[in-house]
Amino acid sequence: MKTTRKALLFSDFFKFITIPKQQTYWRTVAPLPLRTYGNTDYGDCTRAKQAVAASRMERLEQRRTIEVTDEEVIRVYLAMTERLYGGGDTGAYEDDALNEWRNPEKTFKDTTGHAYTIDAYLRINAANHDEVRAALALAGAKGIAVCLNLPVAFSRTDPPATWDVPAGTRLTGDWLPGSWGGHSLWANGYTAQGIILDHTWNLPNNLLTWEAAAAYMDEAHLVLDSADAWRKKAKGRVKAQIAAVIAAVNEVSSIKVKKKK
Repeated sequence: MKTTRKALLFSDFFKFITIPKQQTYWRTVAPLPLRTYGNTDYGDCTRAKQAVAASRMERLEQRRTIEVTDEEVIRVYLAMTERLYGGGDTGAYEDDALNEWRNPEKTFKDTTGHAYTIDAYLRINAANHDEVRAALALAGAKGIAVCLNLPVAFSRTDPPATWDVPAGTRLTGDWLPGSWGGHSLWANGYTAQGIILDHTWNLPNNLLTWEAAAAYMDEAHLVLDSADAWRKKAKGRVKAQIAAVIAAVNEVSSIKVKKKK
């Protein structure tokens, strides 16, 4: 995890969100095609999961599936590692990838040349599962970003099977956090049992139980793809707080959020 004092916190803006028992929109509609966006060959999960997210967001807004190629996601990933880490398949800090997603010059484009950006993101306290649920409830079908320190034990459980930690398991050996590496994913909902994960390994969604999340989830972020789109559907305190988020982003970031015409 890479931290900065400029990080905007979900809890500073949305403490008041009502938390429903579940949010399972994507279990009720036709699924999107399974994709990897290069993540089975490269450690580009921070950017690949952004393409997954954009596909869901645009399906909701445009009622169609956008086409972003694996090669395009790999391109922006390697360009990012060249700029920030000296080049190569290095992986990336989540904050760096989110910042690049805000920049139309550094994000991925679809096959028509349209760049997909976000306006803002807020850090969620990943250890506070009520806060994670509140963020997923607020985001609705758009979902949130999560990061996991995966244990080797999960490599033997292929989605859609649930990722869980058996009762009494000690987090050592194959269950040691990070023993299978760090991973960035999109989460598109939750149930009483856990978080619904979107994969970039050509695998279907699966459930990460709340017990497993407590052991292995170390980062989470709420993403505002388009502040205008959020404002159109928001009411009351949520609408006011979205305006507050945008004001805060414009205070700390060189990339300003502008109201679209």
